[in-house]
Amino acid sequence: MTTTTAPPATTRTRPTLTPVLLALLALLSAFTPLSIDLYLPALPVITVDLHGTVGDIQLTLSAFMIAFGAGQIFYGPAGDRFGRRPVILSGLFIYVLGSIGCAFAAEAGHLIVLRLLQGLAACGSVVLARTMVRDLAEKDQAARAMSLMMACTSIAPMLAPLIGGQILWFFGWRAIFWTLAGIGGLALVVSYFRLPETLRPEYRQPLVLSSIVRRFGELARHRAFMGYAFTTSFMFSALLSFLSGSPFVFIEKYGIPPRSYGLIFGGMVAFMTIGSLFNARFVRVFGAGRILRWAVLVPGVCGVCALVLGQIEARYGSIGMWPIVACFAPQIATISLIAPNSMALALQRYPHMAGTASSLMGVMQFGIGALFGAAVGQTYDGTIGPTTVAMGLAGILCFVSNWLLVGRQS
Repeated sequence: MTTTTAPPATTRTRPTLTPVLLALLALLSAFTPLSIDLYLPALPVITVDLHGTVGDIQLTLSAFMIAFGAGQIFYGPAGDRFGRRPVILSGLFIYVLGSIGCAFAAEAGHLIVLRLLQGLAACGSVVLARTMVRDLAEKDQAARAMSLMMACTSIAPMLAPLIGGQILWFFGWRAIFWTLAGIGGLALVVSYFRLPETLRPEYRQPLVLSSIVRRFGELARHRAFMGYAFTTSFMFSALLSFLSGSPFVFIEKYGIPPRSYGLIFGGMVAFMTIGSLFNARFVRVFGAGRILRWAVLVPGVCGVCALVLGQIEARYGSIGMWPIVACFAPQIATISLIAPNSMALALQRYPHMAGTASSLMGVMQFGIGALFGAAVGQTYDGTIGPTTVAMGLAGILCFVSNWLLVGRQS
């Protein structure tokens, strides 16, 4: 009598943070700068073509950011319940539809609503991409991975305004949204075939309102977590203030051609890319917390300078554009040191609800940023004053948030 033994059970191999996966996550994280920066040079043209006001067209930017931030309230907990992969794929599909709708917008109100939809769809891939980094790495390693993602992602804001200006010149502003639809379709196809599921089964959380509220409440009561969240939120608010006001100020007041505007912004983002590579190289040497504590000094100092120089230029016109641009550049570049380190340090304590923690930071980041951007648009008076006030306050608050709420806890 012979006996047969059952073959050994196969265990499912957990995915690892390979260069290919990191590149895909960088692509998924690029939807924010792509959806914003690609159409920045077209804002004045869209204003005329859709018979809107500057405030109306500014709302297309703010609507995207508000929806982008608010949508993360859903995507984070949904990712903790259903997994990262299905939620990302669903969001990408809706993003493609929303981008096509933007290309057919007939008036400013239509474009605002469609940008809301586009923002709601785009945030899923962004919030869950950084959550997947947390699933596969911790603290300094996660900060390094996020810095490399930001270095790759920063190519988008560096090239997007320049490319957007060329598309606008040759094909018109509607072609910009067709381009976004194509990029979204490409990301959807690649993600369908190459994106793994990284959520551990034991970390799945129930999608129940009381449980979600409890998790958000736990995060909100943690002083250091909120310190990291406010630090990156106000840093991002400075960037959105610049994006909201600079196209109109530089193009209309200072006479910069739309195609050349992308070169100015691209130069700033080049420094951001260098900062990301620096952070990725040295975060294991100095630690994410130490780099962050010194990095927040830059927006604090630049914020004060922006307030002073901006008011002088707005009232007397005696400063000129370039000294203020030189003040803006280091503040924007420092995002590459502040954002990945803040995110990694904030998420390290919450592996069991990384999606929820990432979504709360995203809600604060884009919600507060959208308010700053909207304030710049609604108070625009033809001078650089509103932009410098918003960037100055955001930089100062970034510094204060980190030093008062986080201190040396990292």
